[in-house]
Amino acid sequence: MDRTATPRGQRRERILASATSLFEENGFHGAGIDDIAAAAGVTGPAIYRHFKNKNAVLVALFDRLAERLTEILDSVAAHDGRDALETLVRLHARLAFEERALIVVYISEERNLPEPERRRVRRFQRAYVEAWADLLRPLRADLSGEERRAAVHAAIGLLNSTGYRRQVGLPRPRAEDMLARMALVALLDG
Repeated sequence: MDRTATPRGQRRERILASATSLFEENGFHGAGIDDIAAAAGVTGPAIYRHFKNKNAVLVALFDRLAERLTEILDSVAAHDGRDALETLVRLHARLAFEERALIVVYISEERNLPEPERRRVRRFQRAYVEAWADLLRPLRADLSGEERRAAVHAAIGLLNSTGYRRQVGLPRPRAEDMLARMALVALLDG
């Protein structure tokens, strides 16, 4: 059963959406539980039925993005060669627009995660970059492993930079395509 279909699941989703928005706008320390509750239309104590504390809310947001990134990697598994890399880049570009605020929180609030969670997130980040580098290896055999990882970090940074602009100034499909093509140039021609 989809947990988001239940009233409890819907409340949890509203809490996470409100926390994302408030953490993006005010930072982790600038948004309290009562602020998140008010934005979500629930009481402060209601949040504690879903999350142990504000740190647990932040961890849930990081887990949500990790799940989305894992889904992207899973969908790329059906492809190979350049097609796999292009699919990966395009799906990440789409995600950068769909989860703009969440990516900003992910980038700016990692330092506020509890230490064990921060280590877990960093392991995931390294594995995600390594998955990109593995796809790039046969296409850029001229690069060392470190050079491939550097190219991947640059491409992901380019795609994630979208999050820092609420309005890109282009229709979204055109902006997604442009960013994906730029990231592919960085990976394949850099």
